Amino acid sequence: MRPIARLRRRLRLLLVSESGMALPVAMLATVASLGLAGAAVVSSVDVQQGTHRDSDSKAAIAAADAGANVARLRLNRYASTLSSEAPCLNVNLAGMLEAGPSEGDGWCAPIEGSVGGGAAYSYQASAVGDGCGGHELCVVATGSADGVTRRIQVAFDEQGPGSEEDEEGEEGEEGEEGEGGEGEGESQYDGIEGLTGVDWVHLQQNASTHEVNIGTNGTVKVENNASVCGHIRYGVGQPKPYFALNSQQCEGYEEYEENVVVPPVSSFIPADIATDNSNYRLVKCASTDVPAGCETDYYSKKWQDDVPWNAGSRTISAANNASLTLSGGDYFVCRVILANNVELIMGNDAQVRIFFDTPENCGLGSGTKQLDIGNNARITSTGYQPDEGQFAVPGFYLLGSDSIATKVEWSNNSGTNEVIIYAPKSDVVVKNNATFYGAIVGKTVFLWNNVHVRYDEGFLLPPEIAPPGEEEGGEGGEGEPGGGEGEPSESTLRYFVPEAYVECSGEALSGQPDANC
Repeated sequence: MRPIARLRRRLRLLLVSESGMALPVAMLATVASLGLAGAAVVSSVDVQQGTHRDSDSKAAIAAADAGANVARLRLNRYASTLSSEAPCLNVNLAGMLEAGPSEGDGWCAPIEGSVGGGAAYSYQASAVGDGCGGHELCVVATGSADGVTRRIQVAFDEQGPGSEEDEEGEEGEEGEEGEGGEGEGESQYDGIEGLTGVDWVHLQQNASTHEVNIGTNGTVKVENNASVCGHIRYGVGQPKPYFALNSQQCEGYEEYEENVVVPPVSSFIPADIATDNSNYRLVKCASTDVPAGCETDYYSKKWQDDVPWNAGSRTISAANNASLTLSGGDYFVCRVILANNVELIMGNDAQVRIFFDTPENCGLGSGTKQLDIGNNARITSTGYQPDEGQFAVPGFYLLGSDSIATKVEWSNNSGTNEVIIYAPKSDVVVKNNATFYGAIVGKTVFLWNNVHVRYDEGFLLPPEIAPPGEEEGGEGGEGEPGGGEGEPSESTLRYFVPEAYVECSGEALSGQPDANC
């Protein structure tokens, strides 16, 4: 065959043959696959970045909320120290909070903190007394998490302990014999009752009150031969008090529907309680009067490094059958544990108040009994002599927590106790044969098996928890204590309640923390 013919034939075969196509087709397919996979990866990265930013945004707003809550807690705790001359809480050189001036623009200096997980907050409060958009004060808090920031503003108003203001004590009208007298209007019932459970009150198995009113914003249950000789306040919109199995309310007392604001302990605890307290009186002496003031309180047993005072856990306790007499003023502790015939006594001419720190500051777990009294231990006061017109009793005030549950338990006692238990954020359980002269206030209150709460005529609640308008020495109608004519006692109560919450948009401006809120 001629060479030209062979060349033409080969060219013709090349034009119609598919040999060698696999490689370019495979390469093109690989490139296309890589392009699709790359698009998916890019899309996934974008989604992950958006999810991460959304998570950071939520963490930032949570940090801002935490900052506002911290500000409120501190403002309520130190409210009594704030004034027109010192309307702000500032951090001093020692890192402690103290009342001081504003920065001149009507706002207090910013305060920073962290909430864990890398999130942080800072907040500024307006000067107390300057007002803020029709409210008493505002707090602007900024939260940040991994470069994302969110800002909120919370407005607060100042409130008292009752649901209505009672400027003057009303003179009680004389009631019929055996019945509680009624003053004008309903203001005689405002404020804190002698037995108060914020969420509910339950009396069972022969428990009783005598001349002591019951109050709750929730429900009241009285069962199994329990009795109430006092007025009963139950929460708005809640069922009426429930009586079952031979239980009753004594004649001459009423049921009524009303909610009452129970002031937190933070609203009246001394601002410097952590550093200025009577704890030193319980310390075991290393030598005579070393450290200063040691063993000033009386303890009937041998002093030890951890009994009656454990400085590490900040716990008051005592050996079996011991007596411990407190003659100081304000103590600041984490726990009080008494059992086995121990008697805790408030000394003559003393006015003892034991304040319990929060479970967070004490390192306590949920459900811890911060006040634990059992096995015939009891608390009495040498200053409680009704026949002589003396009604001084020690007060136990628990700060409690909004996130960690705490408890007060009084059990297996047969004696008489003269004491005020005030724990509006803790559950209070009292059971098995105890009599109380004073008052009990808790988040919830459960009285069971022959527990009795009583008043002696002339006893008044201390001013920090007294209802507005309660008089010292005034008399109401027959059978109705504390409603008589006279000047209302002064109260140290001052606390702030959130009324408005907004999230701010845009950035804060210099000197205007609430800009764009």
